[in-house]
Amino acid sequence: LIQILEQPKTDNFLLSGKMRFSLALAAAMAASASAFDVTPLTFANYDELTSGKAVFIKFYAPWCEYSIALKPDWEKLAEVWSGDENTLIAEVDCNDDAAQFLCYHEEIQGYPTLKYGNPKALLTYFGESLSYDDLAAFAKANLKPVCGLNNMDLCDDEKKAKIESLLAMSKDDLQKAISTESQKINDAEETFKTE
Repeated sequence: LIQILEQPKTDNFLLSGKMRFSLALAAAMAASASAFDVTPLTFANYDELTSGKAVFIKFYAPWCEYSIALKPDWEKLAEVWSGDENTLIAEVDCNDDAAQFLCYHEEIQGYPTLKYGNPKALLTYFGESLSYDDLAAFAKANLKPVCGLNNMDLCDDEKKAKIESLLAMSKDDLQKAISTESQKINDAEETFKTE
């Protein structure tokens, strides 16, 4: 310590600069070590992890500066909601080969893109900002359990009857119904293209 104090002022300044850098690096490492692990979604785990839940999903690229800036607030939001069994705050790394199909399916054009709601019919978040306070307020207002196979008690009588009729169908009958509806969609698209 005496040697440090006896060195010229410029050396003390450099040393204190190095010490400040070391302290900042240590603080950053401690902060990242204590960060909450947001549930990562991939094509393989999507259905299992989202089934029966209202979701709020961040589609991101790890190299994107806006995705990086959102990370701490998203981690905080995920941690706050982590105890809610009917809701999932998650993220999809669009650079991850295992998750790229999700990004393609959701037509992700930029990063980060936030989507929410029913995991089978996600809506795009167009909120005021990406601050924690705005995201938390939005989540509180919009992330509620929805009618579905896992939440039949939330369905009205008409939806319950529709679900029950689909459950009663054989696999072959379901496949035929899906083919019929798919053909209707294809026919409508062809009509649209020709008009």
